[in-house]
Amino acid sequence: MTVIQRILSAPLNIFLSLLGVNERHFKVLLAAKLKMDFRRPPNSFQSAGKKQTLIKQLFIYAFLGAIMLLSLYRIPDLMLQLSVFYAFLIVFAGTIMLTEFTSVLFDESENHVLLPRPVSSRTLLIVRLIHVLIYIGNITLSLSLPFSIYLAINYGFIALAFLLGVFLCAWFIMLLVVGIYMSLSRLVSASRFKDVLNYLQIGLAIIIMASYQLVPNFIEDANMEQLTFTHAWWTQLVPSVWFAGFVRFLSGMGEGNDVVLFLITIGVTILESVILVRTLSSGFNAIIAESGAGTVTKKKEVIKVNAKQPWLEKVIDLLCVSSVEKMGWAFTMSHIKSDRKLKQQLYPMFAYSIIMVIVFLKPQVNNFGAYMAELGQSSKYLMFFLAGFFGTIGISIIPYTDTPKAAWIYEVASTNKKYHMQSGAIKAVLFTFFLPLYVLYLVPIIWIWGVSVLPHIILGASLSAALAILLVKLQKQPLPFSQAREMVNKGEYTLKMLLGMAMVGVIIGLVYLVSLAHIGLSIGLCVMMPFIIVLCYRLIRSQKVAIRV
Repeated sequence: MTVIQRILSAPLNIFLSLLGVNERHFKVLLAAKLKMDFRRPPNSFQSAGKKQTLIKQLFIYAFLGAIMLLSLYRIPDLMLQLSVFYAFLIVFAGTIMLTEFTSVLFDESENHVLLPRPVSSRTLLIVRLIHVLIYIGNITLSLSLPFSIYLAINYGFIALAFLLGVFLCAWFIMLLVVGIYMSLSRLVSASRFKDVLNYLQIGLAIIIMASYQLVPNFIEDANMEQLTFTHAWWTQLVPSVWFAGFVRFLSGMGEGNDVVLFLITIGVTILESVILVRTLSSGFNAIIAESGAGTVTKKKEVIKVNAKQPWLEKVIDLLCVSSVEKMGWAFTMSHIKSDRKLKQQLYPMFAYSIIMVIVFLKPQVNNFGAYMAELGQSSKYLMFFLAGFFGTIGISIIPYTDTPKAAWIYEVASTNKKYHMQSGAIKAVLFTFFLPLYVLYLVPIIWIWGVSVLPHIILGASLSAALAILLVKLQKQPLPFSQAREMVNKGEYTLKMLLGMAMVGVIIGLVYLVSLAHIGLSIGLCVMMPFIIVLCYRLIRSQKVAIRV
């Protein structure tokens, strides 16, 4: 190592020594993780390779940041601009951390390599934290780039302080989420940790998404050109305000209260790091060692999974066109029930969907009667299509597993109906997650808008289901549970979800145009949709088998 390299690495070495981390182990493990990330072969969605796909994702996140900027530039108060943007950043990055990087943090696939070696819990935890931080940092920097350019043009040097605040904010988000997880590990056994973690993720998703709605509702109801930030005692409890004060103080534009916010930001960040790594990290190795490969294999639970209910067997016989398709249905449902990591990705979608409904409807308790009357005259029932879209998310997840146990079956099976397994898996996900959401939403829809909108709802739901099926064909999605979960790009899951939601927006526009015509048009299209969906499934089943292990 040269003298210059030693000087540049000195701050990192000091930081690691303060946290009690083995410097040599840290650098070797982190370098290996990053190298492996980009050595894995590309999947169907990222045919250009992982690095190219990551760059494309960052461009899309930058575009989302530009959209956020359009909502902020009208606010004349810099402190309020910064506070709102950091609130957006905390929620967005926190959601990605919950949905995509929890499985990375508690990944057990490396157990056979790491656990027999003398790697401490602190070192292993900080390696995974920095590994996740690299991706979260790229995402947050991409989201922040348009706003940083805006700040550089209007305020100059403050843009650099803002980007430093973005980095600290990403670190704060990650430590907060992981700190909650590690605190939870102290309360339950390592073997039950992953089960409890599923429910905790849903709860955290509800809290984060619900609190996030306070900011946009506040902005929408106010005259943005006259909004100003007023310091109060409770503002010092809001994390986004901490980082806004940190930026203003560091750039030399701060006031007296900004000094306090600057000290709070630095103090909380250091305190979080020390508590998490030096105190809560003990036992991290035990968590990933004892929690297993993410599956449950108890004999009683296997018997329960295989014991189908009579009515469900009749439904499967009605919906599936072959015995292979029935096997795809049964195999998918069995895997969903036993794979903890799959549950971590699927179950929070229900919370997101319900939260989105509340956001769309914006209930007003103070004047509930007038609100309901006005709502009944609107077309907001169309927004339920976007909420129902979360029931299709599982379709893009089912090809991936920690142990791609299905791949060898597809290779040796003596049948030309191998893609019937995929169509059966899609039907299982739509029946188990997509259909119940719409049945649930029919209650408020009929109560508020009446039965006259049912043809439009059925049409929108059918189009959404057809879209989900077609996306499998267009993206050349692999067969169920045939690909290693590690082949999914960091950030790809959220990106696919955003792109899918954009396409559902097109469906909403189409259904709205149809609703302006005679009701008979909607009824006629509803009659046609089953045939269109059957045709979509035929496109899936007619594919040629191409297994990539």
